[in-house]
Amino acid sequence: MKDHFFLNPPHNLSRSEHSYLRNALNAYKQGTTPSAKRTAEIAKYFNVTTDYILGNTTSREYDSERLDKSIENSKSFDGSPLDEEDKEIIHNLIKDYLENKGK
Repeated sequence: MKDHFFLNPPHNLSRSEHSYLRNALNAYKQGTTPSAKRTAEIAKYFNVTTDYILGNTTSREYDSERLDKSIENSKSFDGSPLDEEDKEIIHNLIKDYLENKGK
């Protein structure tokens, strides 16, 4: 996990949620490795990507270009390449989800 990152906690956290996050982040700074589920929960609380939490990017938002590259390399369940219409649908679904997940 990143040593230094900037997070803005939501203002509607309960005292116990705030305490949980503070304790979890302190444990991770001490070297505890968070589970994928816990990392996703923290990213959701702070409305950032898990890649940002893990230090894989400096961008707090999803990267449209990286998303496009990932979709471009994706294949359908039977292993055949996706057509352009499917790629566009997948991109729009993921983009809409990521933009609206914290709302």
